[in-house]
Formats: sequence, C-alpha cells, structure tokens
Amino acid sequence: MIRPQSDIVIIRRSAPQPVSDGGIFLVHDENYREDIGVVAYVGQGKSYGCKRCKTQHTVPVAVKPGDKVIFSTNGHQITTINGEELVVLREPSIIGVIEDDTAEWTRKKKGRT
Repeated sequence: MIRPQSDIVIIRRSAPQPVSDGGIFLVHDENYREDIGVVAYVGQGKSYGCKRCKTQHTVPVAVKPGDKVIFSTNGHQITTINGEELVVLREPSIIGVIEDDTAEWTRKKKGRT
C-alpha cells in the first residue's frame, strides 16, 4: 500500500480502447497511453497555515479512490510499484471526474433519452 502525502493523487491508467462505441477499430502505436484512469490512492489534502495567528487547516482532496478521472499530460510522474505502472500527480492536474457512461452522454448529445 502507498500513502501519498499532501495533495498527491496516484492513478491506475486505463488501457486504450481497441474499438470505439460505434464499432470502429482504433489503431494505437505501442507508445500511446490513455489520459484516463482510476484513482487508486489519495493524500490527506493540502495544509495551509498562518504563522501570525498560529492557525492551520487542511483542504481535503476532492477525488476519492475508485473515481474515474481524466488528467493532464503535463506535470505527472510515472512509476512502477510491485510490477504495476502508476501515475503520480498533484490534485490540480486532474481535469475532471468522469461520472456518466459515454454511451449515455452520446444519447443526450443527439437529443435522445
């Protein structure tokens, strides 16, 4: 188990999809990596303090383990622990949490319910 510090988030990267939702085969080279993954571990949050008033508070991380996220390709580190490739980044590098299924989103976009 890994215990990240501060606002560090560790992500298991998703494998690239071989076929699109419409049934088209997608060709990727061997160096292609998806920028979507599942959060594996999160830190306790970023700590802020005031030396003058001697107060300190922690802002918790907004994502939790199990969230499917899309993240920035800049500012992350790739490491291998126990044979598993993991992406290590700070919380601001997470662009968003994926909540809806892609097929559901496509139906809504086309005006179908």
